Amino acid sequence: PPPLDESYWTAKENMVSTEQHVLRMIRFDTTVCHPHRCVLIIMKTLGFGTGRNHGSDGNNADGEKQQHATNNCLLDCDQSENIIVRAWRILNETPLDPQGVALLYPVIVLSCAAISLAAKGMGSESKNEDDDGSIIALPDFWWRALDVTTEDINMAGEA
Repeated sequence: PPPLDESYWTAKENMVSTEQHVLRMIRFDTTVCHPHRCVLIIMKTLGFGTGRNHGSDGNNADGEKQQHATNNCLLDCDQSENIIVRAWRILNETPLDPQGVALLYPVIVLSCAAISLAAKGMGSESKNEDDDGSIIALPDFWWRALDVTTEDINMAGEA
């Protein structure tokens, strides 16, 4: 334990004062919105697919396994699953970035940038035999449907 001398109490007082200042600046709102969930919402909303393990439980009313319906999705299950897994890998490393990318951009921008990078094959460095690291084609400028600019995607993707 540290010695309880005057320097300890001064440091403690400074730390508590700084914490109070930060809490006032953020209006005591400590909720966190993670971009991982946003990736799934974007994939589903834009019709890119929800992968193999996301969405419904895969059972019909009789409890029998059913095939994933891909007729309404732009990508097949394997492609959408690869994008989701790659995007999550990219996002898992984002908080470790020394530039603080996770704090600089809104969740929607981070999620769109991760999906964009994942579609280009980034984030596929794994032991997943189903993912060959190939590029997966998405519609041009798909992020504009979410009011995200190309400049934001490029800046977040480069960081």
